[in-house]
Amino acid sequence: MNHPRIKGIRYQRTFCMVKPDGVMRGLTGEIIKRIEKVGLKIVGLKMITATKEQIIKHYPMSDQAWVDRLGDKGLSTFSDLSLDPVEFMGTADRSKIGKMVTGALVKYMTSGPVVIMMVEGIQAIDMVRKLAGHTLPFKADMGTIRGDFSVDSPAVANVEGRSIHNLFHASENEVEAASELKLWFNNDVKDIHTYDRSEEGVMYSAVMYKE
Repeated sequence: MNHPRIKGIRYQRTFCMVKPDGVMRGLTGEIIKRIEKVGLKIVGLKMITATKEQIIKHYPMSDQAWVDRLGDKGLSTFSDLSLDPVEFMGTADRSKIGKMVTGALVKYMTSGPVVIMMVEGIQAIDMVRKLAGHTLPFKADMGTIRGDFSVDSPAVANVEGRSIHNLFHASENEVEAASELKLWFNNDVKDIHTYDRSEEGVMYSAVMYKE
């Protein structure tokens, strides 16, 4: 089937990143193993130390609405735990808290090397998001990357002036995947590879059927 939409689904690409805490804890191999075990293919792979400028481009930090939403998430966490944000953060202003969170995020993401990946396969975006688990480790299901290997609270992280440590990033949708792949791989053909996995014919092809 060479229909462009079907081809786009079958060979969909997404962006993934093992964050500094994942690299430092030696979980890169385990994360790659989980991605490959489900039949997805890694077609680009690099270890780098991200710059502040790259992280600011990666996250929409210039979008005040996005920053405010981070502040809202922080405030909701304090509310859920019956904590007064003014007592712990010195403010209940969503924008100010959002700015604090973005500053901590930049420090976290530039604190050590990261491993970036271009992953390809059938509905790769949704598949990798499923493998990753909920963004907040304490809400991530067992069996997911974050659920099995991380435990952190945004309330504790905010009070300590740091970002939540959740090991892994995966693009949320097609627009985000395209933007992030362009940022980190820049469509550089030397960093993107084409190859066949030995089990592809059995996992998702009609070639195994005999007439």
